Amino acid sequence: MEELQIRPAPYYNFPQLVIKLSSRPHKMFIGGRGVGKTTIIADEVIKYISAMPRGKVSLNGLTYFHIRTKSLPPIIDHWERRGLYRGIHYFIGHKAPKKFLWDEPHQPPLDYTNCIHFWNGFVLEFNSFDRPEMARSGSYDGMIFDEATKLKKSAIDSDVLPANRGNRDRYGHLRFHHGTLFLGSMPLTSDGDWVFDYESLMGEFPNEFLYLEASAQENIKILGERYFRDLKRVLPQVIYDLEVLNKRRKTNVNRFYPLLFEKQHGYTNSYDYSFYDRINQDPSKNAVEDSRGDVDCHSLDPLYLSFDFGTTQNCLIVGQWHRDSNEFPIIKNFYVENETLKVVVEMFTRYYQHHPTRVIYLYGGSDGQRKNDAASRKSYFDDVVDWLTKAGWEVYLRAELFEASHMDKFNFWHKFLCGDFPSVPRFKVNLNNAMESFFSMDNAPILVDEFKKDKRSERRIDQPRWKATDLSDAVDNLYYWMFYQSVGDQQPSNELIFLRR
Repeated sequence: MEELQIRPAPYYNFPQLVIKLSSRPHKMFIGGRGVGKTTIIADEVIKYISAMPRGKVSLNGLTYFHIRTKSLPPIIDHWERRGLYRGIHYFIGHKAPKKFLWDEPHQPPLDYTNCIHFWNGFVLEFNSFDRPEMARSGSYDGMIFDEATKLKKSAIDSDVLPANRGNRDRYGHLRFHHGTLFLGSMPLTSDGDWVFDYESLMGEFPNEFLYLEASAQENIKILGERYFRDLKRVLPQVIYDLEVLNKRRKTNVNRFYPLLFEKQHGYTNSYDYSFYDRINQDPSKNAVEDSRGDVDCHSLDPLYLSFDFGTTQNCLIVGQWHRDSNEFPIIKNFYVENETLKVVVEMFTRYYQHHPTRVIYLYGGSDGQRKNDAASRKSYFDDVVDWLTKAGWEVYLRAELFEASHMDKFNFWHKFLCGDFPSVPRFKVNLNNAMESFFSMDNAPILVDEFKKDKRSERRIDQPRWKATDLSDAVDNLYYWMFYQSVGDQQPSNELIFLRR
C-alpha cells in the first residue's frame, strides 16, 4: 500500500487538545457525556498506528458487546473523517485477506475475533472486563481504557496492566510507549473513586501523569445548546450534574441500603458471546439486543417482574432465581418517563420475546390495585396481566395488597444483603443491564427523624421524574415479599456490623 496521508481532524475542543498535545505517558480524563471521549480514543489509536507499525495496543471496556456496539461506531466515524476506511485500511474481527499481504504484529494474536488489523501490521485488540483474565497472556505496547470509572480496579492492576510490556528494543524511544489512557465519566458509586488517585499522582509525578476533568459544555460547538436543554429536561438533576456537567457526586452517608456494595453485589460478566458470534454482530449496524445474548437469563427458568407504578413514571425490574448458584439477581430493568404503563410493558415483551419459558411471577406495590385511569378502567395489575397474557405469557400475580413499614424493609435488607443465610439466595445486580437499579438503591437516603426512605426526589417539580428511588421501590416489592420470612427470625452465621465492608 502506498504511503497513507491521514487527513487532519476537522475540529478539537479544549480537553481533546490537551490530551492530544500532552507528552505525559499516563493520562486520566473524566469528562461529561458528549464531551468527545471516543474521538480521543480514535485519535490516540491513529497516533499509535503511525508511530508503531506492527505494534499492538489493547482497547479495554466493560464487555466485548459494549466495545463493539457502543464504543466502535463513533470511533469508526472519526477514522473515516481522517481518511481511514474499513475494508481498505483495516478489518474488524478477522485478519486482512491473504491477497493484501499485510504484516502482522511482532507478537500476533492467535485469534483475531476481537481485533482490528491495520494496513501496516498494527493491531488494536479488545479486552473485556467480564473476562479480564484474557489479557494476562497478551503483550501490548499501550493500553486504552473506556468507561474507566465502571471497571474493576483490582482486575486492572492484577490482570491487565501487567500485560503492558515488551518491544522496548523497537519502540522504547517513544515517550508514549507502554503508556495508558483512561477515559470515563464521573463515578456513580464509591467503587469508581480510585480514578481520583490520578489527581494526586499528577501532583507527585507531573512529568508522568495527567489528570483532567471537563464538562460536556466544552463540546458545545459540536453538540449545540439544544443538546443540553433536552438532557436537562429529561434527566434528574443528580444525573445531569454527574454525567453531563461532570460534577463530583456528594457522598450518601445515611443510606437505606448500607450493606449494598458494588464489589459484593454487582457483576458484569453477563453476555453470551457465542450468541453474538453466531449472528456476527456488525458494529456499523444497529445492535441486536434481546435476552438471547444474556448469559444470566436462564432459558428454562421463569421470570420475576416487579413494578413501581406512577402517573409520570413507570418502571420494572426483572429477576430470576438461579438455584444452581443459590443467587437471585436483578438481570434487567426498564423504565419510562412521561409515557404510559403499556410502553414499559412493551419494552419488556420485545426484549424477552424469545425466552422459551413463558412464565412470569408478578410483583409490585399495593398501589398496583389503583385504577389505571390513563389507559383503562382496570387496575394497573389488571392491565399488566392482560398485556402480558396477550403476548403469550402465563402470569401469576403474587403482589401483596398492603405495604410493609420502612423500618421492616430496612431491617430485612440489613439481613438479606449480608449473605449469611445459606437457605436464602444471594442478592446480585447485573451492572450492565440494571445499573440504574443499583444506583437507585445505592443513593436512596434515610429520613433520620422518621426513619423512612427519603422519597422527596419523587415529588420534585423542578425536574422530571426519573428513577431517584422508584426502581429501589420495585426492588423492595419483589425481594422483601419473597424472602422477609426466611430471614426474619433467623440469626446469621456471623454477627452483623452496620457498615460492614
